[in-house]
Amino acid sequence: MLKKSIMALTTLVAITCGAQYLSHSQYRQQVKQIVADFNQQNEWQLNQTVLSSNWFQQQEQWQLTGNLSQLGLDPQPIELHVIQQVSIWPLWLEGKWQVDPEQASYQQWLSDLNLTAVPHLGTWQANLLSQKLQQQLRVDSFEHNYTELALSFKPMSISTVSDLSFQQGEATLSWQGMELLDSQQNGDHIHLGKVEASETFSQRQQWTLVENASWSVEQLRLQLGQGETLLKLQNLSVNNSFSEIKQNAYLSLNTELNSFILREGAEVFQLDQLILRSSLGGVPMQSLIQLAQSKYTSLSSDERDVLVQQAVSNGIEWQLDTLMFEVDSSYNSLPLQGDINLAGKAKLLPFELDQVSRPIQLLRYIDLNLVIDVGDQLFNQSPLSAYILALRNAGYLLHEEGRDRSELIFNDNEFTMNSMPVN
Repeated sequence: MLKKSIMALTTLVAITCGAQYLSHSQYRQQVKQIVADFNQQNEWQLNQTVLSSNWFQQQEQWQLTGNLSQLGLDPQPIELHVIQQVSIWPLWLEGKWQVDPEQASYQQWLSDLNLTAVPHLGTWQANLLSQKLQQQLRVDSFEHNYTELALSFKPMSISTVSDLSFQQGEATLSWQGMELLDSQQNGDHIHLGKVEASETFSQRQQWTLVENASWSVEQLRLQLGQGETLLKLQNLSVNNSFSEIKQNAYLSLNTELNSFILREGAEVFQLDQLILRSSLGGVPMQSLIQLAQSKYTSLSSDERDVLVQQAVSNGIEWQLDTLMFEVDSSYNSLPLQGDINLAGKAKLLPFELDQVSRPIQLLRYIDLNLVIDVGDQLFNQSPLSAYILALRNAGYLLHEEGRDRSELIFNDNEFTMNSMPVN
């Protein structure tokens, strides 16, 4: 009995040691691969330095260097140092990290903003058995008073769930918003309500495909010039999805907006109950992949033109299921009041690049069918009202039951409204 217990214990210890060794080995390999892939695919550079290590713990410093111009911002070199503590267990790893506030560009950034720190903590857990990786970055609330502004930043959380190699997964963001107030108490402010976002992604041959993406803003309010300018946005939500149908790529676009108001002095522009349902696509998936990969290769202009030509070989389709909203504008340049409802479809027909030297020549390759349905009071206060009346009298607009309706068809052979030729 004792012999069996000793053998079982020995076996358990051996398995545990083997699993612990596997954790160390896989972590080293994963870090090496992450650094190599990042440095190959980006103009920025990422490096890891092990500060201390034992059987169960490892302390590291990660260094990220680059230039903000590579992000489309004003040129400025940047260097960030991240301190990370890694705990290593049999088939399980976890880490905690923070940007070092005492080194490199982060210290200068804090100094420029008159901040002592931005409270944040990054964590991650890796399960080698399920091959699952969970990551989270949490930024806690903080406040700061500047000479003329008062900042109140509310909690933010960014998290991802993916496989260990980050080849596919889901990312989410939840931010309670922020406020920026004018300390002179003249009423000027920026208020951002709750922001949420999520996306599912996968890696496709050196590029990232976002298959589904959604984000929403609960409220945005901006007041400037002691109330002279006011912008308000209420309940904006966007949901986009990518799909592949018969080896062609399609993007579905869906947007809803409860209210948007822009006021400048006595002039007000307001949109309410906006709904957009649309899709765009028809590009061969393989051509799209090749175009994405060309970002990481040095191609001549002729080689790039070949890829673009392949991408438009089937044409590009646009389907507008609906675009509807209510509008009320007192702007002198755009007086409107009523509702608008549009639906239709369009296609950019296949064409040869060498046959198009100016954008206007693309009109020859457009096939458009658009159904227009608007309230007949929409242009009553506009200088266009006389033009709208003329369109009704000519039969281009069907006027009945308080609505103006028309079907517009435009292509290389036809330009009609309500089946009547447009001269």
